[in-house]
Amino acid sequence: MWELLFDWPELVSRGLDVVTYMVLAGAGTLLFLIRLALALFGVGAGDGDDLGGHGADSDSAFGMFSLLSVLAFFMGAGWMGLAARLDWDMGSIASALLAFGFGTVLMVFASAAMYMARRLNAEARIDMNTAVGTTGRVYMPIPPRGEGEGRVEVTVSGRRRILNATSTGPAIEAFTLVRVVEAHDDHSVVVERRQ
Repeated sequence: MWELLFDWPELVSRGLDVVTYMVLAGAGTLLFLIRLALALFGVGAGDGDDLGGHGADSDSAFGMFSLLSVLAFFMGAGWMGLAARLDWDMGSIASALLAFGFGTVLMVFASAAMYMARRLNAEARIDMNTAVGTTGRVYMPIPPRGEGEGRVEVTVSGRRRILNATSTGPAIEAFTLVRVVEAHDDHSVVVERRQ
């Protein structure tokens, strides 16, 4: 197959579908690699890469029709169509079905990979109210009420976190077990010595 890729008269004599696969494979691969390189360096991130108009942060159908996934489809369909026609001597209908199927698989794979990459960048949502009533440990001594803040280690939204804390009364030494009685949106808590 590789020696035929540069012999245009031979490619044209094999049929219009072979030329179409060659154009799809070449252009799709080149544009896919350029777009992938730009995405890896953060160029164009959030510039409406989702062809459905939902924006780069959309989870709708996990960006099935993003530019990268469409390019993956063209690249996969082109190379599979060429292989089916030139290497495996398949007919034009069978190679078209195989090319379409393989292109679709690559499109889904590219979409899933981009979805997973976007999830890695997603900020974890923290519900500070989940800390109320939990037991934590003083990380940095907490001064008496109204005299400043210390730090405590508590569980918030299922994760251990170190937060600023104030006392409900007297000072609390480091490593003392405390109970969270109040949580604030600024990610600070009010604690009391555990009884």
